[in-house]
Amino acid sequence: MNNSRINPYIPVLFFAMFIFGINSQALGTLITRIIAHYDIQMAQAGLLSSFLSIGSVTAAFTVAIFTGRVNKMILLGISIFLLAGGLFLLSRAPVFGILMAGFSLLGIFGATMDTLINSLVADLMPGKISTGMSLLHGIFGLGGLSGPIIIDFLARSLSWSLVYLTLSIAFLVFLVFYSVLLRWQWKNLVIVVSGGKKAGFDFSDIVQFLKKKKHILLMLTIFFYGGNQITMIIWVKRYVEIFLDVPAWGAFALSSLWLGIALSRLIVAPTVRASSPRKIFIGNLVSAAVVTAGLLSQSAPGILIASFASGLASGFTIPLILALGCEWNREKTAMGTMVPYTALFSAAILAPPLSGLIGDLAGIPWSVAVSAFSAVFAALFAGILDAHIKNEKTPQPEAAAREGKHG
Repeated sequence: MNNSRINPYIPVLFFAMFIFGINSQALGTLITRIIAHYDIQMAQAGLLSSFLSIGSVTAAFTVAIFTGRVNKMILLGISIFLLAGGLFLLSRAPVFGILMAGFSLLGIFGATMDTLINSLVADLMPGKISTGMSLLHGIFGLGGLSGPIIIDFLARSLSWSLVYLTLSIAFLVFLVFYSVLLRWQWKNLVIVVSGGKKAGFDFSDIVQFLKKKKHILLMLTIFFYGGNQITMIIWVKRYVEIFLDVPAWGAFALSSLWLGIALSRLIVAPTVRASSPRKIFIGNLVSAAVVTAGLLSQSAPGILIASFASGLASGFTIPLILALGCEWNREKTAMGTMVPYTALFSAAILAPPLSGLIGDLAGIPWSVAVSAFSAVFAALFAGILDAHIKNEKTPQPEAAAREGKHG
């Protein structure tokens, strides 16, 4: 098939991730306004992120049930529509219990959208999965970079709830464009997109996935990286605004993190010549060190530099892990994406309320410090994974002797 005919669809997937990147910064950017609106503590505010992540974990079942039964490109369109519906629910500023339920819906359809886009990119770029993932998540990082600034700008003239309404409308407008393009390119795309039964997976496939040590180490690595990233995303803006008392720098602190993440995925990951686990090992160690230094500086410039450096050093962790998951499961890229994502979302359930509770008890700096502790553990498991993969590639003495004897 002529790959040039697929190209119009790939940029649209990237643009979807850009919008999703902007949307992902809404909670971290608006958290102080939401806390004030509902008169809640940080631990309660952290529950909003947890319910978002609970929904994301639930998305694993959605993907498992429908992938292989409904074409992934159509399922992506449905998930975008339902994500817009979840954002509309939040825009009504409902009672806190309904708000948490709304965030869980956002998690389900956002994670389904995210997983399907990753899987589709792996299908459409089979020879360059790692490059495709780094580029895709780099575009997401650019959305994350601009998200806090855009959302903070909107929040100056709109209430936090109307900001969510604006995001809902943006996804609906995108969906119209996506539907037109999909109809135009359908015959070309179905040839290469794994939409048949082989693309689906069930519980037995997941069990087989989890029986491999390298898969477990992969999931532990992304779990602790999730704790590192989500903690910074949720609390660094509040740390600058409330603890350092520099409100004007809050959005820039969050944006500097995403600038580092975007550059990490677009430039650092493709440039550095090392195995993916080794990059993750070194990057997360550096992330832990710079976040610690930024907190010790107790200054807005210090934490901005630390946020940027943390993102730059470890921001490539997610795309590199997802690329490994897809490369190890080429015929079931949805599973190779979704199972590691489940570990990531599980961390995102636990870390925000835990770090928020620590902040309530010991002060906001200790909330942010959870990021550094998580990065250390991410580095530890990435190092073990690197050693395990090397050991797999090295013939064992007994096996080598048998091969020599039979040779």
